[in-house]
Amino acid sequence: KKGIGISLSAKYIDNMNFRSDRNATINDLNLSYLPALTKQQTYRLATIYPYATQPNGEVGFQGELFYNFKQGSALGGKYGTYVALNYSRANGLDTTSLNNELGYESEFFVPGDSKYFEEVNVEIQKKVNKDFKLIANYIYTLYDKGVIQGLGDAYGTVYAHIGILEGQYKINKSHSLRVELQHLMTDQDKKNWAMALVEYSISPNWFFAAFDEYNYGNDDKDLRIHYPNVSMGFTKGANRITMGYGKQREGLLCVGGVCRNVPASNGFSLSVTSSF
Repeated sequence: KKGIGISLSAKYIDNMNFRSDRNATINDLNLSYLPALTKQQTYRLATIYPYATQPNGEVGFQGELFYNFKQGSALGGKYGTYVALNYSRANGLDTTSLNNELGYESEFFVPGDSKYFEEVNVEIQKKVNKDFKLIANYIYTLYDKGVIQGLGDAYGTVYAHIGILEGQYKINKSHSLRVELQHLMTDQDKKNWAMALVEYSISPNWFFAAFDEYNYGNDDKDLRIHYPNVSMGFTKGANRITMGYGKQREGLLCVGGVCRNVPASNGFSLSVTSSF
């Protein structure tokens, strides 16, 4: 229906850990494509705790609701208001031990007591005037670090709250400015993070960006590290060249509308991407 969209999905996985070498571990030599049934995050701090499907067994659910408040309504205002709600969850299987070579049996599509991951996303987009747009996000994440990263029970579960505010300002037909402010709060793991990003774009070819992440809440004062970074990029047709300098933590990095997994590093970077 115009102005509203609903998406519901679920999955059940039991013993889908197929590899071309039985001794391979983690992400090596997988034969099965098992995407996580969770929201694909692009904001930097929201990618600190990404979920990874547990191929030995899980039950997952995801639901999304999108709604556009009409222009001229009380909540829509002059330009309308967009609201998106997303909920996802993954549990272990409900198993019963058989005490034989078969190991266990599981109830089909019945989640067990072990909760691996849970996330609530609330997003609001509001066009303030013809040139300025605001986007606000709140994310709650439950993340069983020991299970998801294969680290064992000693690491426990992380509970995180993330707030994000983004402003987009259109200077003229080809120049625009984007600013992000992000904050992650948790009492577990590496504690609190803060981030600020500024990105200047010259359509259709150039962008310039600078950001800094700061793990200011780390219990170890020597690990309260800043991750400053500056970058620029040029896009022409299906070709893209990006250069950057700075310190970056390991994880998913999204700048200039493109996301990629990056290793921890400190120094210069050069990326060339071309499609044929």
